[in-house]
Amino acid sequence: MEPQRAERELKMIRQLMERPVRYSTQSGYAGIIAGVAALAGATLDSYFSSIYTPATAVWVNMLVWVGVLFVALGGVLALTRLRERKKNMPFWSNVKKRIAMTIGPPFLAAAGLTAVIVYRWYFKDGPNQWGLISVSWMLFYGITCWQVGEFSIVEMRFLGVAFIVMGLLTAVYWQANPYDTLRWSFGGFHIIYGLVVRIRHGG
Repeated sequence: MEPQRAERELKMIRQLMERPVRYSTQSGYAGIIAGVAALAGATLDSYFSSIYTPATAVWVNMLVWVGVLFVALGGVLALTRLRERKKNMPFWSNVKKRIAMTIGPPFLAAAGLTAVIVYRWYFKDGPNQWGLISVSWMLFYGITCWQVGEFSIVEMRFLGVAFIVMGLLTAVYWQANPYDTLRWSFGGFHIIYGLVVRIRHGG
């Protein structure tokens, strides 16, 4: 067998072996958990903003969303791993590596932009742009979901489009209501996504 042909066939075999990960380890419950956590986070945001000064509320709200991130990420990792173990799949694979490399840059960009906005407002007496933070989160997350959809189920791309559209609408119309848009998007969209995935793919 020619080396080039053997290499192509091995590549095809690896792709066929990795393809089940793309479709069979998505967890609808993880999406629901992420949505419920986001709903709680947005509600706490609104409450803390009503009882604290803006200078205090911004740090409390940042901690709230860090907590939301850990709850959502923990749910995704735990439930995905549970499904993988049932199918005797490895913890780490080329698909996961590509997904991690896809998620990394938008996440760092959103975190960096958030830090810049908070720094300019809190330390430099700049404008309060909390509404712009929520816009950037939705846009970067939407782009991430769209890109991850290349390796995941098609519902992930629909989720990405929904976040991008909501981010743009928020930038134009609803920057003054960041808590509501965070509740609708990260809360509502994730719950709907989780229910659809649960019905169509199980888990």
